[in-house]
Amino acid sequence: MKTILRSTALAAMLLAPLAASFVAAPAQAATARAATPQITNMSLNSDSGLSPGATLRVQLYATPNARRATLTLGDNGPAVQLRQQSAGNYAGSYVVRRSDRIDPTTLMTARVTFGERVYSRKFNFPPSFQALAMGAAAAPPAATAQAPAIERFVLRSPGRLEPGSELRFRLVGAPGGDAWMDIPGVIRGVDLSEVRPGVYEGTYTVRRRDDLDAFRNAVATLRSGSQRQTARVDLRGEDRDVGARRDERAPQISELTPANGERVAERGRTQVRAHLSDEGSGIDPASVRLRLNGRDVTADARVTPEELHYRADLDPGRYTAEVTVRDQAGNASTKSWSFDVTPGERFSGPAGAELPLQITSHSNNMVVDAAGNLSIQGRTVPHANVRVQVEAVANVAGVLGVTQPVADQSVQADRNGYFGVALAPRGGLPIPGTRYDLRVTATSGSQTAEEHLTLIQRQG
Repeated sequence: MKTILRSTALAAMLLAPLAASFVAAPAQAATARAATPQITNMSLNSDSGLSPGATLRVQLYATPNARRATLTLGDNGPAVQLRQQSAGNYAGSYVVRRSDRIDPTTLMTARVTFGERVYSRKFNFPPSFQALAMGAAAAPPAATAQAPAIERFVLRSPGRLEPGSELRFRLVGAPGGDAWMDIPGVIRGVDLSEVRPGVYEGTYTVRRRDDLDAFRNAVATLRSGSQRQTARVDLRGEDRDVGARRDERAPQISELTPANGERVAERGRTQVRAHLSDEGSGIDPASVRLRLNGRDVTADARVTPEELHYRADLDPGRYTAEVTVRDQAGNASTKSWSFDVTPGERFSGPAGAELPLQITSHSNNMVVDAAGNLSIQGRTVPHANVRVQVEAVANVAGVLGVTQPVADQSVQADRNGYFGVALAPRGGLPIPGTRYDLRVTATSGSQTAEEHLTLIQRQG
């Protein structure tokens, strides 16, 4: 009996600091934390696991405006470069190469750079990736790999070959490989990056001391595992100045979002996308234009050589989108389509309507860092009141399921429905293995929605 009483007393003493571990910090403490950049959370998704050619998409949540952000995939895996899409939200993608060695049983490392200092944090791979790895380990050995095929290797230049000219090289071949090129007597090992499956591109700027004739002898190498294939640059049909092969094909505009005739209702944020491609001289990003109902909105869009992306709060009604683009050779394409934004685009809370609520920062049973930091982010209707309640369930000194409330904080969603609550430990360190039960409640007018989530604190 005395032993039980001592265990119970010990559990109460250990949980005493935990009960105050998640509270809204005072303004001075929040200012102090803001001075130290933090990485709060990340997500990793794939269209085909970690197999060669699969596209991985990464989102990292950290202190805004980092000079550089990356995610290294395992101990010996590649580093994915990330760009800030919105304040504190860094995103990027990566196509898995056959030469990559990504072990999902190791930890991923996220890094953000502010000034000259680098801050890092480690994350586990999602359980689904680990399960795929265990399944792959039990699979029979693969057949002997064949050398990756190269369909063509071409050189494109903006005109006359002279010092300062930027040359663009493109290799089309087997996807998921590692590609580079050598220019005899000029440079070796110029990386050709896989911009989309099977298409590798790289650039080189001509220097004054370069042998201009050497560019006709450029050789590309495509490697897949221990196998490799080489190809010499194809200059057939080009003039003596090594300009691009004459490009008479117009660029392509595809994968339209929303689709033609589609009705969208995304509660205040409509996204317009178009995929851009050109098999000749390449897309000229400066030429891309997007018009909605005749109004040029390109200045508010994100444009790359592969994609046009525009997001806005559109009023209900019918919209006609028009995208125009030119390639580097001057060939032009235009595509128009229409879609409807329904009146339900903004939630007004009519009787019987369902109030939307989504937690975007965490998934159920996610493992959080050992320090116990939590940054809960989500989305509901604009200006809704959101309450976040957290309870800790610990296993201490043999006492199972000891529960303590550790946080109860309310915030208001912004004009787009986004909300965030930052919770940080105070007093003592949380107990490893603690389970956190979250209850998130959104209220707008007479409507109420509720979400429950369980998070597990990492051991050590």
